[in-house]
This record gives sequence, structure tokens and C-alpha cells, in this order.
Amino acid sequence: MLALLLLGELPAAALERLPAGETRWNGKVALKAALEVPSDGVLVIAAGTRVQVADAEARILVRGGLEIAGTQEAPVVFAAPPGWQGFELMEPARPIEIQHARFEGAEVALRVLGARLRVTHSAFRGGGHGIDLVRESEAVIEDCLFADNQVGLEAQMKSRVRVTRSLFRNHRGSAFIAGHGSGGDISDCRFEGNRQALGLKGRFEGSVAANRFMDNDTAIFCNQTQRSPRIVGNEFRGSEFALVNASFSFPQVEHNQFVGNGKAVRNDQFGSAQVRHNLFADNGTALWNNRKSDPVVENNEFRDNQRALFCDFSSYPRVRNNNFIGNGMGVELGPQQSADFEARAGSRHIALEQAQARRSQNPLLARAPTEFHDEVDVRHNWWGEDTEVLRAAGAEGEVPFFRDRRQLGRVSYQGWGDETYLVDRVVFAPWLDEPVADAGPKEVP
Repeated sequence: MLALLLLGELPAAALERLPAGETRWNGKVALKAALEVPSDGVLVIAAGTRVQVADAEARILVRGGLEIAGTQEAPVVFAAPPGWQGFELMEPARPIEIQHARFEGAEVALRVLGARLRVTHSAFRGGGHGIDLVRESEAVIEDCLFADNQVGLEAQMKSRVRVTRSLFRNHRGSAFIAGHGSGGDISDCRFEGNRQALGLKGRFEGSVAANRFMDNDTAIFCNQTQRSPRIVGNEFRGSEFALVNASFSFPQVEHNQFVGNGKAVRNDQFGSAQVRHNLFADNGTALWNNRKSDPVVENNEFRDNQRALFCDFSSYPRVRNNNFIGNGMGVELGPQQSADFEARAGSRHIALEQAQARRSQNPLLARAPTEFHDEVDVRHNWWGEDTEVLRAAGAEGEVPFFRDRRQLGRVSYQGWGDETYLVDRVVFAPWLDEPVADAGPKEVP
């Protein structure tokens, strides 16, 4: 078919490099070979255009301008073979505008380098990457659909992205992944059925706010994000892991609802989130702390979880002014939760030796804790109807919904000889005699 150009009508297949000025496509366009939009050119694709891509290698390289101007009634459709290389936006001379476009089966639908990009009301289905912000790009993504890709949206190398009112569904890898100094804001989106909804590696300056995470394997995975991002006002339901904070990740986790997940929040290997004003209800484990993770846990409501709080491998959370109501197990310590072991044998040097063997240059290792007490302190919390059990037991008594040295006693560790070590204890007195009035999530402006 024919592509309509300002210079006349020529077959799109005959074009390898568009001329300067504006080139306009509409109707049906056959794309048979790779195409370049030069820095002094602009490609405009009109509403209702159908671009039939014959060859997966027929990418469109944009150095100038690109406007895909579909409408709800007449979207622009790219019909391509599996593995189509899509668009490469290479430091384009002007901002890129894409609206009401439909991409399916592309290896990378939009590969973006050094560009400003706005994509609205568009769909990216069944491909490798929907949008890949390779480096130093700024993108606004609104009202879009990402479904059945390997990766929906990726931000790398100091790119910044704002994503709102979009749906991410059934991604085999990550629906959204970011690293290498990228940041942004993700709000009012829905993530459902993804292997991993958000994967954040390194600092991610920005917020994850007012989203719904439904039935993902892992909803959010933070790795070395330090004090970022702010995770606020989200709903997490039905995930195996709702939020994982690993390797020196300390995000602010506030005013969220964690309902019906396997593990709601997992802090691991120096992962120590700031957990305030959240609801944890009907989870397998509400808050799991492992390998020297010391989160701040304040003004939350823990209701009807199989296990509210778990600590192992020298993890010492700060737990104050929370409501614990109807949980099967209130606090459980694992067999490796032992300040006695840390004092007599110690594990910090092991971590440092392992890091040296891996030639790790991570400066955060110097921040690993070096002092350990033999108490997991959960004083000054409200325990609902279980408060009567605490009163009956007294400050030093055995409580059925706390599992610590009273049940585990002394333990030995494989590879550490015949020595035995005393597991820590749960300290729960004094407790609060009435509920914390402002525990749980509040409406976030």
C-alpha cells in the first residue's frame, strides 16, 4: 500500500531515510525495511493508520521528531512479526508524542536514549520490552496497558519516569524495573498477575503511591535502594511476597494495606524499612526480618495474621505503638536469632570475608550493625484480647503466642563445632492497656 508524504505519494517500503521536513502516514502503510527519521525530519502517523511490518529487522530510527496521533475511535496499529525491533528514539531533536497506539509482539516497542517522551492511551502486548528508557530520558506514561511482555517498562541510566493510571498484567519478568540512578513516580496504577511488579535496584528517588498490587508473585522488590522510595497509600493483595527490602534498602512504607499475602513485608540482609501506619491483615507472615534487618515498626495494625512478626539471624526491629489483634503467633524468633552467638563467635567478619572474596566494593557494608542485644523488644504495644494472657503470665512468664528461648533454649549450628548458643528472648512488658488510636493507614492527600 502507499504512504502519503508531503513530497507526494511513494511506497513506504521504498524509504530508507525520510527527507527533511514533515512526512505524514495515514491509511495502510507497508514497512519492509529499516527506516530513519533524520534530525531535520518529522514523522507524523495519523489516526487510524495501520502499519504492516514485513520484517522483524525493519526498525524505525528517530533522530528528529515523531508524533503518533491515534484516537480512541481510530488508534494507530503496528502489525508486526514476533521480535520486531520497533522504534529507536536516538537523542531526537524534539519531544516525542504518542497517543492511542497499539504495539504487539515487538522485541522492544520503544527504545529510548536521551529523549523526552509522552505516551498516553497506548497498549504494549506480547513482546520483550514495551518501553526501555536506556539512558538519560524523561518519560510520562499515562492511561496505558502493558500485558504479557517479558518486561513492561524499564528505566536505566539516570532516566526519570512518571507513570499514572496504567495497567500492568501478566509479565514474565518485571512489569516495571529501574536501576542505575533512575527515579520517578508511580501512582494510581494496577499491577496484577506479574512475576514481579516492581523491581528497583539502587536508589530510586520518588514515590510509589496509591497503586493496587493484586496476585503478583512479588509485588515490589527493593535492592540497595537505601532511603528510597516512598511507598505510600498502596493496596497489596494475594502476593507471595508483597514487599521485599534487601541489601541496605530502607524505604518509607506508610499508610498501605497488606491483605491476604504470603509474606507481606520481608526485610532481608540489612533491609530495614520504616514501617508506619499500615494495615496487615490475613497474611501468612506480616513482617519477616532476616539477616541483621532492623526496621522501625510504629503505629501499624496487625490483625488476624497467621504470624505477625518473625526475626532471625540477628534482626532487631524497633516495635512501638502498634495494635496486635487476633494473630495466631504474635512474635516468633528463629533458631539463628542469637546475640549469644554474635558475642562469642560473630558473623560480621564472615560477611566481610565473603564480600572480599567476591571483590565487592559496596561501601554500605561498613554500616552493618556490630552490637547486638539478646532481646527482641516489643514493649508498649496493644495486644487486644490477648492482653489478659500477658497479665496472667507476668513480665517474665511464658506466653503461647511468643516463641523465643523459652521454647528453643540453646542451639548449635552446623559447621560451628559442639558449642551451643542461647536464642534471644521476647520482651513484651510493659504493654499498652488500650488500643493505639492512630494505628493503621490514614487517608493520604
